[in-house]
Amino acid sequence: MSAPFTALGSLLVAAIALAAAALHVLAGVGRPGVLAAVMAGLAAVAVGSARWGVAHSARGSLRPVERLRRELDRLTEDGASGRVAVPATGDEIERLAERVNELLGRLERAVLQRRAFVSDASHELRTPIAGLRTRIELALSAPDDGEAADTLRQSLADIDRLHRIVEDLLVLARIDSGDLPVREPVDLGALVEAEAARRTPPVPTVVKAEPGLVVAGDRQRLARAVGSLLANAERYAAAQIEVEARADGDGAVVEVHDDGPGIPPADRDRVFERFARLDPARSRDKGGSGLGLPIAREIARAHGGTVRVADGAYGARLVLRLPLAR
Repeated sequence: MSAPFTALGSLLVAAIALAAAALHVLAGVGRPGVLAAVMAGLAAVAVGSARWGVAHSARGSLRPVERLRRELDRLTEDGASGRVAVPATGDEIERLAERVNELLGRLERAVLQRRAFVSDASHELRTPIAGLRTRIELALSAPDDGEAADTLRQSLADIDRLHRIVEDLLVLARIDSGDLPVREPVDLGALVEAEAARRTPPVPTVVKAEPGLVVAGDRQRLARAVGSLLANAERYAAAQIEVEARADGDGAVVEVHDDGPGIPPADRDRVFERFARLDPARSRDKGGSGLGLPIAREIARAHGGTVRVADGAYGARLVLRLPLAR
Protein backbone atom coordinates (compact mmCIF):
# COMPACT_ATOMS: atom_id res chain seq x y z
CA MET A 1 0.00 0.00 0.00
CA SER A 2 1.31 3.48 -0.78
CA ALA A 3 2.53 5.85 1.91
CA PRO A 4 -0.39 8.36 1.53
CA PHE A 5 -3.00 5.68 2.15
CA THR A 6 -0.97 4.19 5.08
CA ALA A 7 -0.88 7.61 6.76
CA LEU A 8 -4.57 8.11 6.10
CA GLY A 9 -5.41 4.71 7.67
CA SER A 10 -3.32 5.46 10.77
CA LEU A 11 -5.03 8.81 11.22
CA LEU A 12 -8.50 7.27 10.99
CA VAL A 13 -7.57 4.52 13.48
CA ALA A 14 -6.33 7.12 15.95
CA ALA A 15 -9.51 9.17 15.55
CA ILE A 16 -11.72 6.13 16.07
CA ALA A 17 -9.74 5.09 19.18
CA LEU A 18 -10.11 8.61 20.62
CA ALA A 19 -13.84 8.60 19.93
CA ALA A 20 -14.25 5.17 21.51
CA ALA A 21 -12.48 6.30 24.69
CA ALA A 22 -14.59 9.41 24.90
CA LEU A 23 -17.82 7.46 24.39
CA HIS A 24 -16.77 5.00 27.12
CA VAL A 25 -16.18 7.81 29.60
CA LEU A 26 -19.29 9.76 28.69
CA ALA A 27 -21.65 6.82 28.20
CA GLY A 28 -23.11 7.11 31.69
CA VAL A 29 -22.93 10.87 31.97
CA GLY A 30 -25.81 13.13 30.96
CA ARG A 31 -23.70 15.45 28.83
CA PRO A 32 -25.09 15.10 25.29
CA GLY A 33 -23.44 18.35 24.22
CA VAL A 34 -19.98 16.97 24.87
CA LEU A 35 -20.88 13.74 23.12
CA ALA A 36 -22.14 15.64 20.10
CA ALA A 37 -18.95 17.69 20.03
CA VAL A 38 -16.83 14.55 20.06
CA MET A 39 -18.82 13.02 17.23
CA ALA A 40 -18.62 16.24 15.22
CA GLY A 41 -14.86 16.31 15.71
CA LEU A 42 -14.60 12.72 14.54
CA ALA A 43 -16.66 13.52 11.43
CA ALA A 44 -14.48 16.54 10.67
CA VAL A 45 -11.31 14.50 11.02
CA ALA A 46 -12.70 11.72 8.78
CA VAL A 47 -13.89 14.13 6.07
CA GLY A 48 -10.65 16.08 6.11
CA SER A 49 -8.55 12.94 5.96
CA ALA A 50 -10.59 11.51 3.10
CA ARG A 51 -10.38 14.78 1.19
CA TRP A 52 -6.60 14.90 1.62
CA GLY A 53 -6.25 11.28 0.52
CA VAL A 54 -8.39 11.77 -2.60
CA ALA A 55 -6.55 14.93 -3.60
CA HIS A 56 -3.16 13.30 -3.10
CA SER A 57 -4.24 10.22 -5.05
CA ALA A 58 -5.59 12.38 -7.91
CA ARG A 59 -2.34 14.30 -8.12
CA GLY A 60 -0.43 11.03 -8.30
CA SER A 61 -2.71 9.65 -11.03
CA LEU A 62 -2.44 12.78 -13.15
CA ARG A 63 1.35 12.95 -12.89
CA PRO A 64 1.90 10.68 -15.97
CA VAL A 65 -0.58 12.79 -17.93
CA GLU A 66 1.28 15.97 -17.01
CA ARG A 67 4.58 14.36 -18.02
CA LEU A 68 3.03 13.33 -21.36
CA ARG A 69 1.81 16.90 -21.91
CA ARG A 70 5.29 18.31 -21.25
CA GLU A 71 6.86 15.90 -23.75
CA LEU A 72 4.31 16.87 -26.40
CA ASP A 73 5.02 20.56 -25.74
CA ARG A 74 8.73 19.88 -26.21
CA LEU A 75 8.15 18.12 -29.52
CA THR A 76 5.93 20.96 -30.70
CA GLU A 77 8.41 23.68 -29.74
CA ASP A 78 11.45 21.91 -31.19
CA GLY A 79 9.65 20.88 -34.37
CA ALA A 80 11.59 17.64 -34.08
CA SER A 81 10.49 14.12 -34.77
CA GLY A 82 10.42 11.78 -31.84
CA ARG A 83 8.22 9.80 -29.52
CA VAL A 84 6.92 10.21 -25.99
CA ALA A 85 7.93 7.90 -23.15
CA VAL A 86 5.42 5.11 -22.51
CA PRO A 87 4.89 4.58 -18.74
CA ALA A 88 4.60 0.95 -17.67
CA THR A 89 1.38 1.59 -15.74
CA GLY A 90 -0.76 -1.02 -17.47
CA ASP A 91 -3.71 1.36 -17.60
CA GLU A 92 -5.28 3.96 -19.89
CA ILE A 93 -2.27 6.27 -19.48
CA GLU A 94 0.02 3.67 -21.05
CA ARG A 95 -2.43 3.03 -23.89
CA LEU A 96 -2.81 6.78 -24.45
CA ALA A 97 0.98 7.20 -24.78
CA GLU A 98 1.14 4.29 -27.24
CA ARG A 99 -1.65 5.84 -29.30
CA VAL A 100 0.13 9.21 -29.28
CA ASN A 101 3.30 7.53 -30.61
CA GLU A 102 1.29 5.87 -33.40
CA LEU A 103 -0.10 9.26 -34.43
CA LEU A 104 3.35 10.86 -34.26
CA GLY A 105 4.73 8.11 -36.50
CA ARG A 106 1.94 8.61 -39.00
CA LEU A 107 2.49 12.37 -39.07
CA GLU A 108 6.23 11.92 -39.51
CA ARG A 109 5.72 9.59 -42.48
CA ALA A 110 3.23 12.02 -44.02
CA VAL A 111 5.70 14.91 -43.68
CA LEU A 112 8.50 12.88 -45.28
CA GLN A 113 6.23 11.82 -48.16
CA ARG A 114 5.13 15.40 -48.73
CA ARG A 115 8.72 16.64 -48.76
CA ALA A 116 9.73 13.94 -51.24
CA PHE A 117 6.74 14.75 -53.42
CA VAL A 118 7.52 18.48 -53.45
CA SER A 119 11.16 17.74 -54.28
CA ASP A 120 10.24 15.42 -57.15
CA ALA A 121 7.62 17.82 -58.47
CA SER A 122 10.13 20.66 -58.45
CA HIS A 123 12.60 18.53 -60.41
CA GLU A 124 9.96 17.51 -62.96
CA LEU A 125 8.92 21.13 -63.51
CA ARG A 126 12.48 22.43 -63.77
CA THR A 127 13.40 20.01 -66.58
CA PRO A 128 10.99 21.29 -69.27
CA ILE A 129 11.41 24.88 -68.08
CA ALA A 130 15.19 24.62 -68.51
CA GLY A 131 14.77 23.12 -72.00
CA LEU A 132 12.33 25.82 -73.00
CA ARG A 133 14.64 28.57 -71.77
CA THR A 134 17.66 27.08 -73.57
CA ARG A 135 15.82 26.88 -76.92
CA ILE A 136 14.55 30.44 -76.65
CA GLU A 137 18.00 31.75 -75.76
CA LEU A 138 19.57 29.93 -78.73
CA ALA A 139 16.90 31.28 -81.06
CA LEU A 140 17.49 34.82 -79.84
CA SER A 141 21.26 34.50 -80.17
CA ALA A 142 20.94 33.50 -83.85
CA PRO A 143 17.65 34.95 -85.14
CA ASP A 144 18.59 34.49 -88.82
CA ASP A 145 19.54 30.81 -88.81
CA GLY A 146 16.17 29.81 -90.29
CA GLU A 147 15.25 27.32 -87.54
CA ALA A 148 12.65 29.42 -85.78
CA ALA A 149 9.80 27.08 -86.72
CA ASP A 150 11.62 24.06 -85.31
CA THR A 151 12.41 25.96 -82.12
CA LEU A 152 8.75 26.88 -81.70
CA ARG A 153 7.64 23.27 -82.22
CA GLN A 154 10.07 22.01 -79.58
CA SER A 155 9.02 24.81 -77.24
CA LEU A 156 5.38 23.82 -77.65
CA ALA A 157 6.28 20.25 -76.71
CA ASP A 158 7.91 21.51 -73.51
CA ILE A 159 4.86 23.65 -72.75
CA ASP A 160 2.55 20.67 -73.28
CA ARG A 161 4.59 18.61 -70.85
CA LEU A 162 4.49 21.41 -68.29
CA HIS A 163 0.72 21.65 -68.73
CA ARG A 164 0.28 17.92 -68.13
CA ILE A 165 2.43 17.98 -65.00
CA VAL A 166 0.60 20.97 -63.55
CA GLU A 167 -2.80 19.44 -64.29
CA ASP A 168 -1.78 16.17 -62.66
CA LEU A 169 -0.41 17.97 -59.62
CA LEU A 170 -3.70 19.84 -59.21
CA VAL A 171 -5.67 16.59 -59.40
CA LEU A 172 -3.47 14.98 -56.74
CA ALA A 173 -3.69 18.08 -54.54
CA ARG A 174 -7.49 17.93 -54.62
CA ILE A 175 -7.46 14.21 -53.81
CA ASP A 176 -4.94 14.66 -50.98
CA SER A 177 -7.02 17.47 -49.48
CA GLY A 178 -9.85 15.00 -48.91
CA ASP A 179 -12.05 16.31 -51.70
CA LEU A 180 -14.57 13.46 -51.89
CA PRO A 181 -15.97 12.48 -55.28
CA VAL A 182 -19.60 13.22 -56.14
CA ARG A 183 -21.67 10.06 -56.08
CA GLU A 184 -23.96 9.50 -59.06
CA PRO A 185 -24.83 6.47 -61.20
CA VAL A 186 -22.23 6.02 -63.95
CA ASP A 187 -22.39 3.43 -66.74
CA LEU A 188 -18.76 2.34 -66.65
CA GLY A 189 -18.94 0.41 -69.94
CA ALA A 190 -20.31 3.45 -71.79
CA LEU A 191 -17.70 5.66 -70.13
CA VAL A 192 -14.89 3.36 -71.29
CA GLU A 193 -16.21 3.36 -74.87
CA ALA A 194 -16.54 7.16 -74.90
CA GLU A 195 -13.08 7.70 -73.44
CA ALA A 196 -11.47 5.33 -75.96
CA ALA A 197 -13.36 6.90 -78.87
CA ARG A 198 -12.19 10.43 -78.16
CA ARG A 199 -8.51 9.47 -78.19
CA THR A 200 -6.17 9.16 -81.16
CA PRO A 201 -3.89 6.25 -80.21
CA PRO A 202 -0.79 5.43 -82.25
CA VAL A 203 -1.94 1.81 -82.60
CA PRO A 204 -5.38 0.20 -83.04
CA THR A 205 -7.48 -0.12 -79.88
CA VAL A 206 -10.06 -2.90 -79.53
CA VAL A 207 -12.81 -2.19 -76.98
CA LYS A 208 -15.27 -4.72 -75.53
CA ALA A 209 -17.69 -3.29 -72.99
CA GLU A 210 -20.68 -4.94 -71.35
CA PRO A 211 -23.79 -2.76 -71.06
CA GLY A 212 -25.30 -1.90 -67.69
CA LEU A 213 -22.09 -1.75 -65.64
CA VAL A 214 -23.41 0.92 -63.26
CA VAL A 215 -21.14 2.19 -60.49
CA ALA A 216 -21.59 5.08 -58.06
CA GLY A 217 -19.02 7.81 -58.48
CA ASP A 218 -17.77 10.99 -60.08
CA ARG A 219 -18.01 10.66 -63.86
CA GLN A 220 -15.21 13.14 -64.56
CA ARG A 221 -12.75 11.52 -62.18
CA LEU A 222 -13.56 8.01 -63.35
CA ALA A 223 -12.98 9.16 -66.92
CA ARG A 224 -9.63 10.55 -65.76
CA ALA A 225 -8.69 7.18 -64.24
CA VAL A 226 -9.64 5.25 -67.38
CA GLY A 227 -7.85 7.83 -69.52
CA SER A 228 -4.68 7.39 -67.45
CA LEU A 229 -4.73 3.63 -68.07
CA LEU A 230 -5.29 4.17 -71.80
CA ALA A 231 -2.54 6.81 -72.00
CA ASN A 232 -0.09 4.44 -70.32
CA ALA A 233 -0.91 1.70 -72.83
CA GLU A 234 -0.60 4.09 -75.77
CA ARG A 235 2.93 5.06 -74.72
CA TYR A 236 4.21 1.50 -74.68
CA ALA A 237 2.07 -0.56 -77.05
CA ALA A 238 3.82 -2.01 -80.09
CA ALA A 239 0.91 -2.95 -82.33
CA GLN A 240 -2.39 -3.15 -80.43
CA ILE A 241 -4.28 -2.24 -77.27
CA GLU A 242 -7.13 -4.34 -75.89
CA VAL A 243 -9.70 -2.83 -73.54
CA GLU A 244 -12.43 -4.79 -71.78
CA ALA A 245 -15.15 -3.71 -69.34
CA ARG A 246 -17.15 -6.47 -67.67
CA ALA A 247 -18.93 -7.52 -64.50
CA ASP A 248 -17.05 -9.74 -62.04
CA GLY A 249 -19.10 -10.79 -59.03
CA ASP A 250 -20.15 -7.66 -57.14
CA GLY A 251 -17.66 -5.49 -59.01
CA ALA A 252 -17.09 -3.87 -62.39
CA VAL A 253 -13.70 -4.51 -63.98
CA VAL A 254 -11.86 -2.55 -66.66
CA GLU A 255 -8.77 -4.19 -68.17
CA VAL A 256 -6.32 -2.34 -70.41
CA HIS A 257 -3.81 -4.67 -72.06
CA ASP A 258 -0.96 -3.52 -74.31
CA ASP A 259 1.65 -5.55 -76.18
CA GLY A 260 4.62 -3.45 -75.11
CA PRO A 261 7.64 -4.34 -72.96
CA GLY A 262 5.47 -5.06 -69.91
CA ILE A 263 6.11 -4.30 -66.25
CA PRO A 264 8.50 -6.54 -64.29
CA PRO A 265 7.02 -8.06 -61.12
CA ALA A 266 9.47 -6.08 -58.99
CA ASP A 267 8.10 -2.81 -60.37
CA ARG A 268 4.37 -3.60 -60.20
CA ASP A 269 3.88 -1.58 -57.04
CA ARG A 270 6.43 1.10 -57.87
CA VAL A 271 4.60 2.16 -61.04
CA PHE A 272 1.90 3.57 -58.75
CA GLU A 273 4.36 5.69 -56.78
CA ARG A 274 4.43 9.36 -57.65
CA PHE A 275 7.29 10.24 -60.00
CA ALA A 276 8.65 6.70 -59.73
CA ARG A 277 11.78 6.17 -61.83
CA LEU A 278 11.83 2.76 -63.47
CA ASP A 279 14.03 1.19 -66.14
CA PRO A 280 14.65 3.07 -69.42
CA ALA A 281 12.04 0.97 -71.28
CA ARG A 282 9.34 2.72 -69.22
CA SER A 283 10.94 6.14 -68.90
CA ARG A 284 9.04 9.41 -69.09
CA ASP A 285 10.85 10.28 -72.31
CA LYS A 286 7.78 8.76 -73.94
CA GLY A 287 5.70 11.72 -72.80
CA GLY A 288 4.38 10.67 -69.39
CA SER A 289 4.39 12.90 -66.33
CA GLY A 290 5.02 10.04 -63.91
CA LEU A 291 1.65 10.75 -62.26
CA GLY A 292 -0.93 9.05 -64.48
CA LEU A 293 -1.01 5.65 -62.77
CA PRO A 294 -0.76 7.11 -59.23
CA ILE A 295 -3.74 9.34 -60.07
CA ALA A 296 -5.71 6.34 -61.37
CA ARG A 297 -5.05 4.41 -58.16
CA GLU A 298 -6.01 7.34 -55.91
CA ILE A 299 -9.25 7.88 -57.83
CA ALA A 300 -10.05 4.17 -57.57
CA ARG A 301 -9.40 4.19 -53.82
CA ALA A 302 -11.65 7.21 -53.37
CA HIS A 303 -14.41 5.18 -55.03
CA GLY A 304 -13.81 2.09 -52.91
CA GLY A 305 -11.92 0.29 -55.70
CA THR A 306 -8.44 -0.75 -56.75
CA VAL A 307 -5.99 -0.54 -59.63
CA ARG A 308 -3.30 -3.17 -60.01
CA VAL A 309 -0.93 -4.78 -62.51
CA ALA A 310 -2.14 -8.30 -63.32
CA ASP A 311 -0.30 -11.22 -64.85
CA GLY A 312 -0.38 -11.54 -68.62
CA ALA A 313 1.23 -13.59 -71.34
CA TYR A 314 2.71 -10.45 -72.88
CA GLY A 315 2.89 -6.68 -72.36
CA ALA A 316 1.29 -4.86 -69.45
CA ARG A 317 -2.18 -5.68 -68.13
CA LEU A 318 -3.70 -3.02 -65.86
CA VAL A 319 -6.93 -3.81 -64.04
CA LEU A 320 -9.33 -1.26 -62.54
CA ARG A 321 -11.99 -2.69 -60.22
CA LEU A 322 -14.93 -0.74 -58.75
CA PRO A 323 -17.93 -1.90 -56.71
CA LEU A 324 -21.19 -2.11 -58.66
CA ALA A 325 -23.93 0.27 -57.55
CA ARG A 326 -26.64 -1.30 -55.42
